[in-house]
Amino acid sequence: MEKISVVLIGYGYWGPNLARNIVLNSSYQLIAVVDQDEKRRALVHSLYNVATYSAYEDIDDGLKIDLVVICTRPSSHKYLAAHFIGKRSNILITKPCGLSSTEADEIAELANKAGVKVFCDFTYHFSPLINFLVNNPSATPVIKEMREYTSYRTSLGIVQSDVDVLADLAVHDIYVLLLLKAKLPQFVNCLRTNASENAQLHAAFLTLTWDDGFTAAIHVSWNSPKKVRLISIASRSHGVLLEEMNREAPIQLVHFAPNDSDYGALTAEERYTRNISFTMGNLEVPQIDMYEALARETEMIAEALAYPDSTRSIPTARDAANVWKVVEALRESNRLEGVAQNV
Repeated sequence: MEKISVVLIGYGYWGPNLARNIVLNSSYQLIAVVDQDEKRRALVHSLYNVATYSAYEDIDDGLKIDLVVICTRPSSHKYLAAHFIGKRSNILITKPCGLSSTEADEIAELANKAGVKVFCDFTYHFSPLINFLVNNPSATPVIKEMREYTSYRTSLGIVQSDVDVLADLAVHDIYVLLLLKAKLPQFVNCLRTNASENAQLHAAFLTLTWDDGFTAAIHVSWNSPKKVRLISIASRSHGVLLEEMNREAPIQLVHFAPNDSDYGALTAEERYTRNISFTMGNLEVPQIDMYEALARETEMIAEALAYPDSTRSIPTARDAANVWKVVEALRESNRLEGVAQNV
């Protein structure tokens, strides 16, 4: 089978990870890398002996390109995607896919008219931890009756110039929640927590509420001295902890039960006079196949390009547009100092 010829645009922070996984997958051939930085071009050439360019316009028009991987600032996503869609190349764009829901929708529409595919790199879609959450029967009792979703996603930087912490970090949880709930939230709240002298949003507490009353809480920050990637999900009697930085136990299943009557069964008077405590039951640490999410992503994209009728689920620019709709509502809530905004 003929290999998928790939051009990578951007070899900065995330580009090296994508390049490595493309080169390691036998379905692909990395034929060129574009980066404005001469040192980055020299580095990638020394590693993979691949042609390099300082500008995408310098690429030979006669070069056959099956897939263009756009790994640049979000402000450049739309015009780069439009350029290569016009040449009938398929596209993989790193999140958040442009600067707005409008841009993501426009990219999707351009691809639809040209008859090519546009994938969006929401890497958590391919994560072994999220795969466990969505597909493993052990997680079903929690997800089916999910009552709480709390996420802590913090680190020290990288502070980006053209997007805020919502479009950088919160999009991961928004995408995961759209997977779990299968629809957009009804309304959202966003409360800024970083210093007011910073015009850009660096840290915030978010709540997303669905029409069934379910509410998810998310803390995102570029200002934390400690990198945290923790998702806690609870139902009435089960819980799941996904702790990405915990190498020994990244997934923990917890069973618990109230010692006395369930809170919902108490009378109005008892709710004010009686404390409800819980007994912790078994704690399980499931053993799962750990793999690099990008490796699975490149594998699934190769399958989708080789077999157009493949039913494998891969995030698209349309999915990115839905994530952006939530981000835009959160930004408006932040502007109004936390007032709820419909999505």
